[in-house]
Amino acid sequence: MTITSYQVQNILRTYAKQLSRGQRLARARAASEPLPADQVNISIEARRKQVIEKITAEIVTNIGFRLPGMGPGLGGIEEMALDKLSQEFGQTLDIAQDEVNGQLRFKVVDPERGEVIRDLSPEESATLQDRLYAITQEIIDQNMV
Repeated sequence: MTITSYQVQNILRTYAKQLSRGQRLARARAASEPLPADQVNISIEARRKQVIEKITAEIVTNIGFRLPGMGPGLGGIEEMALDKLSQEFGQTLDIAQDEVNGQLRFKVVDPERGEVIRDLSPEESATLQDRLYAITQEIIDQNMV
């Protein structure tokens, strides 16, 4: 039995096609696989700070959402922060969400009767909100394990 040059060339051509098809498939697979994501390592202290800021922002944002007529409705950290802010301000404060613009509005309250004495201006409320944020952040930082 003899093998012709045509048969050898045909076998080599078929083998070359298989190799090139395998290389194309490997390139296609490599292109479709996502590149490994860049990994950012942050320190434990930075992660702690992020968690504290996230919790503080949520507490301060939600502190004004209370059901009317249900009393103060605050507990734990919210109550501690508002008490400390009231002590710093020198008068008892209450807080409510402004329905028009969603900002927190502070009110001075008579502690004996529980009646609102006066509403604070938007500028005073903004200053007190910033201070409330800082106080809340301090309380969370102290209580966090």
